[in-house]
Amino acid sequence: MATRGRKPQAYAKRKNIVVRFQHVEFNAIKDYASKQGKPISTMIRELTLSYLEAEGVPTSIAPYNPNQLKIEVD
Repeated sequence: MATRGRKPQAYAKRKNIVVRFQHVEFNAIKDYASKQGKPISTMIRELTLSYLEAEGVPTSIAPYNPNQLKIEVD
């Protein structure tokens, strides 16, 4: 018998984070995202990842890979 529901997507973003902004901050982010032609969530995700990469923090960490290089941040 077939199961119900959506089929799993291979590359779906699977973690959600709730972030709160003040009205002024949210409006600034919303205006910037609309000028770039992107949804607000996409803009926040891209900005967050680019900030981490600029700081030298790896953005693709496998939690249980013993062969992975780990960078310790103080």
